[in-house]
Amino acid sequence: MEKKPILFEGACLFSLTGSSIGILYTLIATVFFQYVTGKITQFSNITATEYLSPLYFAILMAAFTLSLVGVIKLKRMQRSGLYFYLVAQALILFIPVFWLGSNAFSVTNTIFTLLFSGVYLFHYKYLSKR
Repeated sequence: MEKKPILFEGACLFSLTGSSIGILYTLIATVFFQYVTGKITQFSNITATEYLSPLYFAILMAAFTLSLVGVIKLKRMQRSGLYFYLVAQALILFIPVFWLGSNAFSVTNTIFTLLFSGVYLFHYKYLSKR
């Protein structure tokens, strides 16, 4: 495919941005854990952060990194990127649920994951098998 569709390019751009921001936020939360948990209780309705740990944020950071690798491969039109991306997004959706309970499930994140995954799956036939 010589020219990528604008929808595919847009999805890649937004996914690159989202994965990069996710890596940055989870890196900050891992390194400055005590400060971040204080801010979480101060600025959100979460009052108990005893289930959070630096390991939780490090695992999420690894999932965001896997997602970024997948998106970079997708941008290069490599089919393997789709598999990286889908696994990473499933981890990003369900790690909070397993770690913190069912209240941690994000409907908004699920909608965006399904939307972007749908765009990538629609263009699956154009991706090379590398």
